[in-house]
Amino acid sequence: MDQKLQQFYNEFNDEVKQYMVNHEKTTINYAFKEVFLSYLAEHEVSTLADTNILEFKKESENIKMDGYSYNDYFHSLTILVSKFNPKQTPDMLWKKDIDKYVKKAVKFLKTCDTDVFEELEPTSDGYQAFEAIRAISREIENVNVVFITNDLAKNYVPDDMKYRQIPIKFDVYDIERLYHIILSGDTEYKPLVIRFKSKYKQTLKMIKVPCENSVYDCYVGVIPGELLANIYKDEGQDLIQKNVRSYLQATGKVNKGIKTSLAYEPEMFMAYNNGISTIAESIEIEDDKSDSLVVRIKEVTGWQIVNGGQTTASIYNALQNKLDLEQVYVQVKLSVIKDSEKSVDIAANISKYANSQNKINMSDFNANDEYHIKMEQISRRTFIPVERGKETEQWFYERARGQYMVELNRQPTATAKKNFKERIPKKRCVSKTVAAKCMMAYMGYPHYVSKGLETNFVIFSDMIKKGDIPEPSQHSYIDMIAKVILFQVCDKIVAGLNFGGYKAQINYYTIALVGKYCDKFLDVDYIWKNQMITPNLAQTIEELAMKVWTHFQNPLIKGINVTQWCKKEECWELLKSRYENDEL
Repeated sequence: MDQKLQQFYNEFNDEVKQYMVNHEKTTINYAFKEVFLSYLAEHEVSTLADTNILEFKKESENIKMDGYSYNDYFHSLTILVSKFNPKQTPDMLWKKDIDKYVKKAVKFLKTCDTDVFEELEPTSDGYQAFEAIRAISREIENVNVVFITNDLAKNYVPDDMKYRQIPIKFDVYDIERLYHIILSGDTEYKPLVIRFKSKYKQTLKMIKVPCENSVYDCYVGVIPGELLANIYKDEGQDLIQKNVRSYLQATGKVNKGIKTSLAYEPEMFMAYNNGISTIAESIEIEDDKSDSLVVRIKEVTGWQIVNGGQTTASIYNALQNKLDLEQVYVQVKLSVIKDSEKSVDIAANISKYANSQNKINMSDFNANDEYHIKMEQISRRTFIPVERGKETEQWFYERARGQYMVELNRQPTATAKKNFKERIPKKRCVSKTVAAKCMMAYMGYPHYVSKGLETNFVIFSDMIKKGDIPEPSQHSYIDMIAKVILFQVCDKIVAGLNFGGYKAQINYYTIALVGKYCDKFLDVDYIWKNQMITPNLAQTIEELAMKVWTHFQNPLIKGINVTQWCKKEECWELLKSRYENDEL
């Protein structure tokens, strides 16, 4: 095996072990999934965004399930299955090994249609997943089964299949693929290219809007529904701007009218649907078949759908269900941005106004990168205080997942790497999404944090734009690290209380109670100097965690899925009311 890949494997496994040290009573398999998925999330693998990690297996029934997530906007269920190897070198997984694991996950999905899981303890991982999937079973339109492993897997992905007419797609991420994803994080951006003529044997006929300027060209026209569905089939959610996708995952609701018109009145689709708004970096046209007013586009570079993702996904699902799309056409607006220096701002504004009916702000689409760049810079020059001698130890603010590992591997010698780890151990590396989680929970938004890291980060970015988050400074950086340390200690305390379920949600709501009612106990200077919280605050956290657990055990609606309830603001409002009235 390649020496650098072996080194990455060792570093990755060390990080998994360190995660276990930092999170008491966490199994090594759970730690593996947390670390692996955090890398994928930071490198924009959206399929696994905000996965609910769990551990369930029933060997006698050939069932295994390690996590799940559901995207309301795309009606997409993702099921995670994993294999962790603690050995010094990775094993080789062959076709039969990969098939074995994904079949276990598919078996879990199929078993959700039976009463087998009813016998499980309600607080168990398996029951929680079963309950959540059963609640949305009628809404699911496509399923992704993803296998992750730190072994080396043969370059093989199982063929798509169907269950209850629902398409199931498979994907495999092994240690080598993860390594390549991290390596490619700093490579040149490669825009999505749609080759209408060479690949799909069609051109896109559009009218050019007679508005000459140096910033952009605008075209309007129609695209056959079947062509749009096939492009989405090939490119998937890469066709839809990631920031838009993240926001809509949190708030999007199903437009049943789209599905109804596709199924029963396809010829009326143009009349009922608003169409899609798209942007691109450049286009190629057929000169001999175009003029100053009407053009035939044969290729588009950097094509992104900024409004109409739901329309596109619904038409794709209609194609998968073999509905006749011959009479389905979609109105399309294409803005080709000529001024590359302004492309980000223009795209954000197009997204903003195209989505104005959903009240989406421009800040929903673009995180304020300047904030994170400054926080990163401050972290590199801020040292943990010591009573005597020179300050050498630091925290590492990771603006992009993998930065710590890249910096570690830049050290020229084994001794230099050892010194780096001593100065900045992995346990003191914090990603921007984890920092946002800790800060948002303390600020009183546990319901947002419960929606998942990616969704919470979109909201956090919005608050940065609005000025609701303190601007980067050494003071605000140290305050942020104090919240991270507070969260880490809370996690250990909650783990030690052995509640048996909802540990993450208990953490979020406990920290929120500390921020709301016990802020006076948070001594930031003490935490920064000692890298721990005071004993009194630790005792307070334990008492508050017990109250949160009691709150979760007594929802207003009996039988409600607690994981889903925690995502609603009324859960937080009720907890505050109960706390203030001494009802817990």
